[in-house]
Amino acid sequence: MMAPVVVRYDEPMHTLKTPPISRPLQGPQRKAVLRVQVLMAEHDIRFVTELWKRLSAMGVEISHSQLTRVVNNSTKSLSIDLLEGLASLFDCPVSALFKDG
Repeated sequence: MMAPVVVRYDEPMHTLKTPPISRPLQGPQRKAVLRVQVLMAEHDIRFVTELWKRLSAMGVEISHSQLTRVVNNSTKSLSIDLLEGLASLFDCPVSALFKDG
């Protein structure tokens, strides 16, 4: 049986020697890429403002700046309402909004 470890808080902790990181840590590669720009072109929607107005008329609530991030494929999250609104607007299944990255 091993003896219990006693930690004293009034003594300095030993510093750990870790090797330097040779490259910066990166997040996971995106596996899904939005096709909103392509679908906009196919439906002759030239500006994000026009897309935003059409989605707003359908009852989809999204700010213009957030929609711009969606169109530029730089958003980190998507709402189900937005996905359904885009699929309805472009008359396609939700899966057609994405391509493999």
